[in-house]
Amino acid sequence: MTGLTALNPFFLSLLPLAALPVVFHFFFRLKKSPRVFSTLMFFDRIDPKLNARRRLREWLILLLRTLLILCLLLALAKPVWFGVGKEGSVAVALVIDNSGSMSGTGTAGRTKLKEAVDAARGLVAQLRDQDSAGIILLVDDPVVPLPAGLTSDKSALRSALDHISETEASGSVAAAIEHANALFEKSPATHFEIHVLSDLQQEKWNQPPVNLRAPRAGTSLVIHRLPSPNLPRSNVAITGVRLPTKVILSGRKLPVEVQLANALATESRVRLNWLTDAGTRGSDEFTVPAKSDKTASVTLEPQNSGLRWVSLQIEGDDFDADNRAFIGFNCQEKKNVLFAGKAADFGQLPLAVSPTGDGKLSGLIPSFADTPDFSGGFLALTWNSFAANAQARWDALKKFLDAGGCALMAPAASATAGFNPPPDWLAAAPGNFQTASNGLALVAQDQANSIFSDLRDEKGDLALRNVKVFRFLPLRPATNATPVLGLEDGRALLAEQKVGKGRLFTSGMAFDSAWTTLTLKPGFIALAQNLALAQTGAATNMISLVAGEPLRLASSFGENIEVQSLGGSPLDWKGKLAQLATLPRAGVYAVRGETETSYVATRSSEKEGRQSFISGDTLPALGSLAYAVKDFSGGESLVSEFRRLEKSLDLSPFLLLLALAALAAEGWLANPPPLKAKSAAKLKPVFEEKNAAAR
Repeated sequence: MTGLTALNPFFLSLLPLAALPVVFHFFFRLKKSPRVFSTLMFFDRIDPKLNARRRLREWLILLLRTLLILCLLLALAKPVWFGVGKEGSVAVALVIDNSGSMSGTGTAGRTKLKEAVDAARGLVAQLRDQDSAGIILLVDDPVVPLPAGLTSDKSALRSALDHISETEASGSVAAAIEHANALFEKSPATHFEIHVLSDLQQEKWNQPPVNLRAPRAGTSLVIHRLPSPNLPRSNVAITGVRLPTKVILSGRKLPVEVQLANALATESRVRLNWLTDAGTRGSDEFTVPAKSDKTASVTLEPQNSGLRWVSLQIEGDDFDADNRAFIGFNCQEKKNVLFAGKAADFGQLPLAVSPTGDGKLSGLIPSFADTPDFSGGFLALTWNSFAANAQARWDALKKFLDAGGCALMAPAASATAGFNPPPDWLAAAPGNFQTASNGLALVAQDQANSIFSDLRDEKGDLALRNVKVFRFLPLRPATNATPVLGLEDGRALLAEQKVGKGRLFTSGMAFDSAWTTLTLKPGFIALAQNLALAQTGAATNMISLVAGEPLRLASSFGENIEVQSLGGSPLDWKGKLAQLATLPRAGVYAVRGETETSYVATRSSEKEGRQSFISGDTLPALGSLAYAVKDFSGGESLVSEFRRLEKSLDLSPFLLLLALAALAAEGWLANPPPLKAKSAAKLKPVFEEKNAAAR
């Protein structure tokens, strides 16, 4: 902030209005026009000097009116001359940027955050007994014991500064400024200062504010820009983690997709490490091309049943604040698959679902029953299952699906004809039985379907090639059914339909080698097991967040909560639910309320690795607020600015006095006393002079 600063700069933009008297004088003056008059003898009595005096008076009145408007606008702009005048009690808000970008290396080999905290300590040491200060973090951090509001307790301020450490989150500039404004609302101090210590990363400071209110009158806002001289030469961020959408079973290996992003112009090679809650470790190396994304596929060892979590971390780049992610999931015990009918009715499907028949390899245990049981897990049915007591069984199936069940309907391996018409809610009804002696090609019609998740090669293409179909009943899918597998001419042979909370797969071909060569392909095992696991996984009350995102919990948690870290950054916190705004670091946390418990898995914010900083003096995040940007050159620069700003001289009263003086002078000139008539003796020389000139 410069020495002379307008606290209400809006009124400076209205200064051209001071020219209004001049505009009215030139454009709205009375126009002169000649008039015929019988004699000028009455005008001869007027003093000829009067005209010149009147013009001079008019120009003085014009000048005073302009000065009046100018002084009023300047007074409303509230100009303050900092560095001179009286000293008073000071209330200062220290806004410290503790977002992930501040973990980058600044000068002298230290992080930018450590430089900012040390500078804040120096300013706290300069506070006098009548001064007060408050500390505001750009990212709320529950481990930092911040004083409530403004305080003169230097030991409390120093304790808070000692606990500030780097986060992996992206903060809100507008929220921090709003918080600083709120600190000053009831303060009795005579001077108010907001000092912001930040590296001015564009990701945060280029965002325009929404309804950012102006601070209390007389508040100075100074932004101290910390330099970023040591930018990373290699940086890869974790931008997301994807788990399979199917049910996760214990005893099965778990594929995980990790999205990596490289925002720099050079290729980066990094190592991705992972660690499970059971202590199982693994790692793999990946190369991420310049300015591009890459999906890293890793396979975790079989997990035990229950709530599980996994930590993922990048190693080998130059920036750590965007390198970690945690995921949580529910791992279920072995799952039952009920086949409604005899094993021979389903061809090779039961063998593919469980090669050993006991679930050791797949986690799926097949069982067979003549009558459908609509109370278990995945259900496989043939169309023949509805030959008897059809209406009751269709109703039971729909109720099972509405509740979240998953089922597959297919022809029996021995079928040679069509079936009775299904109910109206079935969106993919089979047609007439057909054969093709030479076989027709089977293709995927919905390649993004989750049942193909384990059938992709390294390029992401489906490994379903040279598959033939010899027998089939073409389906007639309605608009609410999605064709999944079909013939090259577009006819569907496997369709998916959502029914309530559940999923129903309808097949027009039996999974038998006499019907299709699909059952002879290696990928058929993965396809069959994905069908059996297509049911939505059990609820884990696990919330996935990016560090720094708002933590929103149900009101049923009650007022008091407890947060405990299960993995990642240590945290053991108790307090009011309203006080926990966010979790600023990657980890897995148990959030326990009065009646229930939720789990939160967070990953670091990839935004903090974007190494673009504002070098100019315009900060869109501050909108129309009056502020000054100072280049930070050490703690002394912050202290010297604080000492300079604690003195100030408000020029508004002087400008108001000047405006009143201009108003009084303008009133006196615009309303002069009436002129006294001149005596005949004084006017006689004038008449004689004019008569002599006439002769």
